Amino acid sequence: MASSEPAHALNLDIAQQQSFVRYFNTLPEKPPSTVRFFNRTDYYTLHGEDATFAGEYTSNPIKYMGSAPKLSYISLNKIQFEQFLRELLLVRQYRVEVFLKSSSSKNNDWYLEYKGSPGNLQQFEEILFENSTLTFSNSIMGIKTVRNRILAVASINMTEVKFEVCEIEDNECYSELEALIAQISPKECIIPLGDSPDLVSLKTVLERNGVLVAKVKKNDFNSEDVIQDLNRLLYFLEDQERNANTLQEVNLTEAIGSLGAVIRFLNLTGDEKNFNQFKISTLDIHRFVRLDNAALQALNVLPKAGSNFSDCAKLPSSSKSNCLVGILDFCVTTQGRRLLEQWVKQPLKDYNLINERLDIVECLVKDSESRSLLMKDCLTRMPDLMILSKKLSSKKANLQDCYRVYQAIGSIPSTVNILKNTENKCVIGTLVEPICDILLDLERYQTMIEQILDMDLVERGEFFVKKTFDDELNELYDKKQKIQEKFQSLLRKAAIELNFDEGKTIKLECNDQHGYFFRVTLKEEQALRDAKSYKIIDVVKGGVRFNNSKLVSLNEEYAEINEAYENQQKTVVAEIFEVARGYADTLRSLNMLIAKIDVYVSFATAAVSARIPYVRPKLHKQDAGVLKLKQARHPCLEQQEQVAFIPNDAEFDQNNKTLHIITGPNMCGKSTYIRSVGVCVLLAHIGSMVPCDMAEVSIVDAILARVGADDSQLKGLSTFMLEMIETSTIIKSATKNSLVIIDELGRGTSTYDGCGIAWSIAEFLGKDIKCFSLFATHFHEITRLANMYPSINNLHVTAVTTNDSITPLYQIKQGECDKSYGIHCARMVGFPNDVIEWALEHQTELEHQMGTKFITDKDPVEKRKVIEDGDKIIKEALKKVKSLDISTMTDDALKNMLQNMKKELQQKDNCFVNGLMSV
Repeated sequence: MASSEPAHALNLDIAQQQSFVRYFNTLPEKPPSTVRFFNRTDYYTLHGEDATFAGEYTSNPIKYMGSAPKLSYISLNKIQFEQFLRELLLVRQYRVEVFLKSSSSKNNDWYLEYKGSPGNLQQFEEILFENSTLTFSNSIMGIKTVRNRILAVASINMTEVKFEVCEIEDNECYSELEALIAQISPKECIIPLGDSPDLVSLKTVLERNGVLVAKVKKNDFNSEDVIQDLNRLLYFLEDQERNANTLQEVNLTEAIGSLGAVIRFLNLTGDEKNFNQFKISTLDIHRFVRLDNAALQALNVLPKAGSNFSDCAKLPSSSKSNCLVGILDFCVTTQGRRLLEQWVKQPLKDYNLINERLDIVECLVKDSESRSLLMKDCLTRMPDLMILSKKLSSKKANLQDCYRVYQAIGSIPSTVNILKNTENKCVIGTLVEPICDILLDLERYQTMIEQILDMDLVERGEFFVKKTFDDELNELYDKKQKIQEKFQSLLRKAAIELNFDEGKTIKLECNDQHGYFFRVTLKEEQALRDAKSYKIIDVVKGGVRFNNSKLVSLNEEYAEINEAYENQQKTVVAEIFEVARGYADTLRSLNMLIAKIDVYVSFATAAVSARIPYVRPKLHKQDAGVLKLKQARHPCLEQQEQVAFIPNDAEFDQNNKTLHIITGPNMCGKSTYIRSVGVCVLLAHIGSMVPCDMAEVSIVDAILARVGADDSQLKGLSTFMLEMIETSTIIKSATKNSLVIIDELGRGTSTYDGCGIAWSIAEFLGKDIKCFSLFATHFHEITRLANMYPSINNLHVTAVTTNDSITPLYQIKQGECDKSYGIHCARMVGFPNDVIEWALEHQTELEHQMGTKFITDKDPVEKRKVIEDGDKIIKEALKKVKSLDISTMTDDALKNMLQNMKKELQQKDNCFVNGLMSV
């Protein structure tokens, strides 16, 4: 124990330790999801609960400091700190605080140097992404509730440097907000302090969708003083008046108040590098197909929580096929991957824009040569211009960054030529022409770099300004060269005087400490002792370093000129950066076009790389009411090894069949079928080819899904409660133009409750809303809806059984499933015989087995008709019995009456009734 309690913990004596412990105990209480680091220059420490947490991650030993009660601590070197920081902010979605000790005080006067959170990575960007790429957009939202359930929403995307605002009217389920969260994927959300019902509900919805919630003062949401901040932060052209009041977005005063709260939370105005950076726009959630997180999860669109989107590109094909993004991701640029994720979460509703995307993708599918050249030769050379433009605009760039931009721009013409050769009007209009306009604007940048940078030195990996670019710089350079010649002259003279071989035995070297000096090997030291005009500086393993008075004097002269040269070069470079800064916005526009090319190529590559190539869907405008998929496949499953996918058709008609009820045994393809339809519709709306033989898709306004039966214990929700929340959102959000996917609704409660709820929801979707719906269920009673409403249709999957096996056929057929396979499965897995027998007895009671014994050979539709007619006969007979006054009847009279009723029932000649009476 003594080894973990050093007397001088952290190089502090016991008094200093106690001083820090007292300071640490005065810090305000923090939530468990916040971790505090203490920067001790060469390493970092964590204390208390944070030390225990860090110890579990790093396996570093926990030590103790101070006197009783002791304070635990753990030390991390800088590499461990950076690794742990990435884990906390990017994976675990924690908040981080970094404290630094004041250099002007000997006491424990620490202050908060940095703070970060999943939505606020600004102060940690260099650490987090210095050696890795930023493949996701980092957004943080601010929301406050206004009158009549109006939400004032603002979003700041730090990656794309943009502000977005909107004011939306929502319902009690917050379905509009959930759709917005799915589109933007904020890491964090700011809401006002308080415990009003609206704020409690808002916090619940945000946390249910995996968004970290932070609460700030209500006054922070006031729109006062926001204009002043916007005037500094927003991007304005040089000749444009810097007045945010002229922008239409400012009219959304409540949303602007939310934006102000996020600006204050991030302290954007506290750093001048954020000035003149951001663009502002209005969020139009109705521009995209409604797609909430429940639908994203149901359709396996994104990687599971805890894995980064960027991982998809690096995983083997077997792992990539676990999500739709992985299937589509053949991007070779980081900006392309960011855009791909955005497009998948924001499916378009605009008929013309979708067809435009499809035209470009189809062109690249057919032109394999252009597709290959773009992917392997052009796009691989493109850096992330978004990151470089941010460096330029924030004055954090260096000459190497400027040269990287120069290289990127220089590679664009070859990309343009390849695109031109496709001779496709959409490619020319949406990609080639905008890029050419940008290149014209960037010609001056290219000329500037060529005039300024010494390209000969660039080839050696050195980035300096040409000496001829500036007269004063050129003059200072010539002076440096003359002194360099004098250094060489002194070297020759020393070699002659000391009888050494110039450049071999004696050398001229330089370092920051001594400047220029002579060096000889250790065995030549004796020769220096007799040379009084030379002075030994020091003796090291590499030899003896020495100089003379002339060399010292020349060093001083050279240092003075070199300092002037470096200062003049800094002045020139500063002017270069000031000019380059003006191209930041143009580079962002170019970066977006490069990202689009990458995504189009990725879509085309995914389409031709599938086992069976994808086809272009034929789009119909909204309200056309058509959805036909021939031989539809699930793109994730068909890519898995050793899987022979069995495709199926799906057909909807708004004037005939809008809801399909699908029955059949587990693991026979019901869930896969309905998800396949959902994925195909989603792919069509993002402009991708679809895994079908033929596809006709009407534009939908929403893809709403309830699939799966997982508890959400961390969020305090049971399976059934989560079902009800998601299904309530569907009922309130669905229109006749929506696509609804529901799988096994009602399993989380009693059979009667579950069946009743499932029946009513299916009936509402098929009778009232009449939207395209797929409803997979084990409640066979629901199939009776098909006989009640022409818009509802029955489908089923089946299996072939033997005594010891069940073989799914994975084929969707018309009609309802004619039997259940539950007891057969129980027998296969070895249930005791007495349990099987009891199950059969109860099944007989529950399913009126005796009543159906005369109709087992009939098809499901005819069987259902016989049972329904029999139920009516039985109800009439029971009504007649109920009306009898048995108090006035003798036993014989009652017996005769029942015998007569039995004969009457037999005369009805209903097989179901006859079966029941045969018991």
